[in-house]
Amino acid sequence: MLYDSRELVVPGTPLYVLEEYMSGDGTFVDSEAGVVRAAVTGRAVVNHNSKTVSVKMKRKPPLPEAGDSVLALVTNVRHDLVVVEIYGEVAVQPKIKWLREYTSTFTGGIPLSQIADEFIKDINDYYRIGDVIIGRVLNTGTPYTLTTKPPVYGVLYAQCSNCGALLEPVNPRTMKCPKCGNVEKRKASILASSKLLPINIKRLLLQTRT
Repeated sequence: MLYDSRELVVPGTPLYVLEEYMSGDGTFVDSEAGVVRAAVTGRAVVNHNSKTVSVKMKRKPPLPEAGDSVLALVTNVRHDLVVVEIYGEVAVQPKIKWLREYTSTFTGGIPLSQIADEFIKDINDYYRIGDVIIGRVLNTGTPYTLTTKPPVYGVLYAQCSNCGALLEPVNPRTMKCPKCGNVEKRKASILASSKLLPINIKRLLLQTRT
């Protein structure tokens, strides 16, 4: 045996010499080296009766799909596009709740035409860097396109540009700081500042500064 069975194997990992075991599913024969190697990522499974070694593939992590409601962090705001990093899938009906947090982030964008059902003069009046938003995915595959037109979508949490406190929604287009009184424009979700969705706000905001 050439590998440590406690470790995850990746394509190319040597498993057994050919004299000991034959190649099974998820493996291939390296004739030059005289070994059976992993062809996929997963864990090796040895059949001692048939003298074969296989690799059981690791389950693929969940990915955003068209129609999913997702939580994302605004990382850039351009004149015609809001760039976001998608962190996980959420349910918005009958109440907001986490469904899953992705194992890695995915880049997405909200085009100007998908921000709101109204004429937009200044995109910064709707979203700013550091905003935590929820949106609906319109396509499957990267880069993901989001829409925030329906009232349930938009800014969930936003940071005051004056003192850094979390803003509170006043109406669908306005948020106010409870500490310094600063008023800022946003496209706020009707679920804005919902305490029903636990989020590590500090961790997300920190990523906009790294």
